[in-house]
Amino acid sequence: MHLYILPAPLSRVSGAYWMYPRWKEVAQKVRLFFVERLSTARSWLKSMGIGEEARLFEWSSQKGDWEWEAYEAVFGQRAMAALLSDAGLPGVADPGTSVVRRAHAEGYKIIPLAGPSSVTLALAASGLSGQSFTFWGYPPVEKQARRKFLFKVFTQAKEMTQILMETPARNQKLFMEILEKAPPTLLLCVAHHLTAEEGFVRTKPISHWEKVEIPKAPTLFLLGR
Repeated sequence: MHLYILPAPLSRVSGAYWMYPRWKEVAQKVRLFFVERLSTARSWLKSMGIGEEARLFEWSSQKGDWEWEAYEAVFGQRAMAALLSDAGLPGVADPGTSVVRRAHAEGYKIIPLAGPSSVTLALAASGLSGQSFTFWGYPPVEKQARRKFLFKVFTQAKEMTQILMETPARNQKLFMEILEKAPPTLLLCVAHHLTAEEGFVRTKPISHWEKVEIPKAPTLFLLGR
């Protein structure tokens, strides 16, 4: 039996809603989906002609996993399924690890489909080293833990590329913290709203960055030499 890792477009604004033909082929034959958010997934599947006949299981942010019923409906019945997050590649900076682990344990064939990952796209476009890097995800919110975390990131950025992100509403806060606290000789790349028309990727030494406004949309921050 198969579990497909089904990517989704990073942005759905005008001109950026692209997909691989294989995505539609797989989505139309799968009827069970592990999804990050029901409304987003339903809209995306509807655009490919998939209606209410598809059964979607939503990830629980409170539980940090899918409900037991989702696992039972798929793995208990040895059914074919797909894993779909809101944007990009499931399991990479998105939920999905627990589903894939269960699929391995059940002897499923795991088939990852080609598609966008904001982490790898940002790294490729940054001009920073892609030979050795660390992806951290979100920094802590608590002040002292956040300060220690950023100090660690800045220190390790001298040896390898460091990648982190924030919620769109906190982009500006993280950007300013980096400008104010990071060593001025480090390179900072801001990869904003990748694949969207208004998206951009800019890399400069910390000392050359101006205090610009980072819009409230998905953004990655990369630091390195």
